[in-house]
Amino acid sequence: MKELDKLVSVPHLNQSLLYTKWKSFVSGIPVDSNKIFTETYKAWQRCVNYNINPYAFKDLKRLTHEELYEKKRQLQDVLSLLEHHFSTIKTTVSTHSSNYFICVSDQDGHLLEVQADKETEAAGLPFPFFPGICAAEDQIGNTAIGTVLVTKTPLAIIGPEHFVQAFHRWSCVGAPIFGANGEVIAVLTVGTPCGFESPYTFSLLAAAAKAVEAGLKQAMMEKQLQEVRKNLSQVIQQSEIIFNDMSQGVLILNKDCTVVFFNKAAEKIWDLSAEQIVGGPVQAFYHTCPLGTPILIRTIQEGKAFANIDCTCSNGPREKNLLVNTSVIYDENNEVSGAIGIYTDVTEIRRQDARMREQEKLAVVGQMAAGMAHEIRNPLTSVRGFAQLIKERMGDEQIPFNEYMEIMIQEIDQADSVINNFLQLARPAPAQKQLCSANELVLNFARIFESQAFLQGTKVKTDLQSIPSTVMDVNQIKQVLLNLSQNALQALKQGGTLTLATRYDPKENVICIQVIDDGPGIPPEDLDKIGTPFFTTKDKGTGLGLSISYSIVDRHRGRLEVTSKEGEGTCFSVCLPVDQQF
Repeated sequence: MKELDKLVSVPHLNQSLLYTKWKSFVSGIPVDSNKIFTETYKAWQRCVNYNINPYAFKDLKRLTHEELYEKKRQLQDVLSLLEHHFSTIKTTVSTHSSNYFICVSDQDGHLLEVQADKETEAAGLPFPFFPGICAAEDQIGNTAIGTVLVTKTPLAIIGPEHFVQAFHRWSCVGAPIFGANGEVIAVLTVGTPCGFESPYTFSLLAAAAKAVEAGLKQAMMEKQLQEVRKNLSQVIQQSEIIFNDMSQGVLILNKDCTVVFFNKAAEKIWDLSAEQIVGGPVQAFYHTCPLGTPILIRTIQEGKAFANIDCTCSNGPREKNLLVNTSVIYDENNEVSGAIGIYTDVTEIRRQDARMREQEKLAVVGQMAAGMAHEIRNPLTSVRGFAQLIKERMGDEQIPFNEYMEIMIQEIDQADSVINNFLQLARPAPAQKQLCSANELVLNFARIFESQAFLQGTKVKTDLQSIPSTVMDVNQIKQVLLNLSQNALQALKQGGTLTLATRYDPKENVICIQVIDDGPGIPPEDLDKIGTPFFTTKDKGTGLGLSISYSIVDRHRGRLEVTSKEGEGTCFSVCLPVDQQF
């Protein structure tokens, strides 16, 4: 089982059985490793090799104040980038648990930053998590710090999965932060008491780690750009070597707007070879990036640089988000002789930002839902019961009043349905995943939905490609398709065509299930509000259907994308990673 799937299933394991396995293992009794997660069993074996005492900590290594100061100085960029993520993590985690701790460690496991809620901070953690302590596996056993450093992957360690008993009441999630050379330079860790895990902690930590890595890359790009400006003449002479080693796309024009250099990263961004571009006018691929290329031309025309300009370019069926920086190239007479543009692909960063915004929305909804269930639902139940009793005692002779009572009961049921949807966001049902074919799922759903579409004269079509099977909760994904299809049906009103399509992107190893309509489309000002709880343009809508859909797709480690053009229609894409292991 992959670690991302593990987070969904761990809270439902028999923790007492796992404790029994742990007890046997530390007592030297043989244990069936098939009954334990592979990584957990490997970590326990490493702890035995390290001579870790499962019942007590040995003398722990701790940095001096001077050593701790130097370690923090070396990772100052990482700590600064993480600072604004701490409040988001605390908000999300505290929705499910009032007790928590957050740690940042370096590549050797030394704790550099430790934060906790006030109660935990005042009482003190039941184990030695203090700045300067070394939390490597060979010091304190397997944790979401030391084991992440060993495996170099995000993971969760729950209760008795820890080798040292002092950790058994805690659930810990850790995510590595990689440096420019692909090495782990830090680990971000969150811990909560067992049974109070947030379903969003794993993806939130992974997104925060990726955002930090992107920030480090951006800082590196800015340093590279400064170096280019200082040594421009030398850079141009060695451009083929230097620029082809850069992860950013580099495009150089002469004063006639002819392309003179197009590096390998640029080839990947635009899906064009240097042979196709170099020597020709830059206007030849205007259509692929209508914003970015004119900025490079304006750099030549206006003789000034542009910094951090967002643009979008088309690369096959998908769009890419680019961050553009340009500089002017001068000749020996200080005349403009061309321009250089550096293009950073920030598509994944934008996706992670959008995902974190969705997590923040759902965290707020969770807080509201808990109070709503108690304060509103109980009175509604009483009102409905009395309304039903009055209706039954009126008899058939008081027909108008019977009808009024029936209307009251229906409206109460509608309010209760809204609360149920709201609670589904706060306490999502555990996913029952299985390996299945998305094409079969779409065909089965289309047969069921055709009758509903037929009533308003809408035609349902399927456009299925050959795609690999993947692990998913069939019922939950069907619910997403139902929400999206009903929205499309209401947008079409009468007639029109609803297309259910499947696609596979081998580069990202992702399948997409698309719901496409040829309706009026979504106004641009409403696109950013899609998925916000209670936002709806329908007369009788609750605005919760898409929020629930976003939540379900997020728990499948996927993403829900929408493209729309007024007068032409809308396409919702449910993109899921191909995973064939439970």
